[in-house]
Amino acid sequence: MNLSNDLTLSTLKKDIHTALKHWHAADDQSEHLLGYLLLVQERQRQLDLQTPAARRLATNEVLLDGLKYLEQQQPQAAQILKKRFHDREKILRVSTLLDLSQDQVSHKQREALQSLAEILLDMENQARATLMAQQSAQLEAQSYTRLFGVDGLSDRLLALLTTAVSPWVITLVGIGGIGKTSLANHTVRRVIRRLNYDEVVWLKITHQTQLHPLKDGPSQTFEQLVGQLGRQLLPALPRSTTHDDLLRSLRPLLKNQAHLIIIDNLELPADASYMLAELLSLAQPSRFLLTSRTPPADHAGSLFLTLPELSAADSVALIQHYAGEIGFAEAATAAPADLLPIYEVVGGNPFALKQLVNLGKRRPLPPLLAALRQRPLVEGEAIYQRILRETWLTLSHDAKAILAIMPLAAEGGMDPEQIATLSGLPEAHMWPAINELIGRSLLEVRSSQIWERFYGIHRLTELFVRSLLDGDDDGI
Repeated sequence: MNLSNDLTLSTLKKDIHTALKHWHAADDQSEHLLGYLLLVQERQRQLDLQTPAARRLATNEVLLDGLKYLEQQQPQAAQILKKRFHDREKILRVSTLLDLSQDQVSHKQREALQSLAEILLDMENQARATLMAQQSAQLEAQSYTRLFGVDGLSDRLLALLTTAVSPWVITLVGIGGIGKTSLANHTVRRVIRRLNYDEVVWLKITHQTQLHPLKDGPSQTFEQLVGQLGRQLLPALPRSTTHDDLLRSLRPLLKNQAHLIIIDNLELPADASYMLAELLSLAQPSRFLLTSRTPPADHAGSLFLTLPELSAADSVALIQHYAGEIGFAEAATAAPADLLPIYEVVGGNPFALKQLVNLGKRRPLPPLLAALRQRPLVEGEAIYQRILRETWLTLSHDAKAILAIMPLAAEGGMDPEQIATLSGLPEAHMWPAINELIGRSLLEVRSSQIWERFYGIHRLTELFVRSLLDGDDDGI
């Protein structure tokens, strides 16, 4: 997709005039085909042909659509443009047919071109707004209202995602809870506003950890990804389509149209390395954005960006902002010196910071911070699991019942009916529990559709719940 982001009425009017003058030309001169309009590109895609004649036909059909609207508002203006360019009539002939002087025809033609440009600009803007809404709806719902400390990294990622050259596979790398998914979500929304891609797809890798890897390893992870991608991009294919057949169908689609495909939650090093080579064979002009806890091996055509922990200042700002969101006024207005002990214990990890702020609203926080200081924890997820164990103790019985079933959620999350069935809670108990978990940043709204809601949990939360269910939390 190659759309102009600085489309102006004056430019469009000039280009429409050129396109009208070449109405009957079927050569390969793109400068008179309005090919930068989404309206024209979508019409040509419907024709499913990449010939000069098809491009000419797509342009003419869009012009005719505009002339139909113009005819409803200004019949004579539409008639002048049709006779001058579609019927190839000279100004003298048009003046005779319409009982106008030649000067009047010339003047009315200029006015008609202005009106047609205004109509097509409005149609184009509506088409672009619709496409942006459709692409944004493919993303996970935003689990944040504001991000801290990532503006520079988001700008760099935006530049990489909106260039027409390598890298074709970009991996966001960072420890659990650091905000990889939020950064990807935030930046891709910025990308969508530039309309660089024909389609945007968000995929989430599920049910694979160091303790519970998929049985067949990286190849099965890739098959899971291809299956998800096939269901998104080729829904007409039967569910029984084999992996190899899906790949054969996906490859030309991804090679002919620019897709941005986000693959979230790629945790295992073996999966990341295996996936990289496979994805590069599908890329260009399509591009893949991955989130992973480990950097992939170096490979031509790929790049990884590492998310650092938040600085002390950004951590304090996050604590104050989040405390204000959950109604914890004392923390929201506290002096930075009073909030720094939280940062000093858990570092600049947004997920851990939020959980400790939530705990601080419900129970004295200093004893927990002191306990965490006295019992140093090894690197990795142990400190988050310890915080979540303390959080678990402060949840209501109904909230625990819902959290306990969330590891069963499919890749897109779990809808309210599924939650009610699996938790056994009546609606009168279920919705307060859902709201409690959302308010504690333990449940995420996964769907961004206007009336739909699917719910899921953060990967660290899922690991904690699984450890509870497996009886492995004794050492936390």
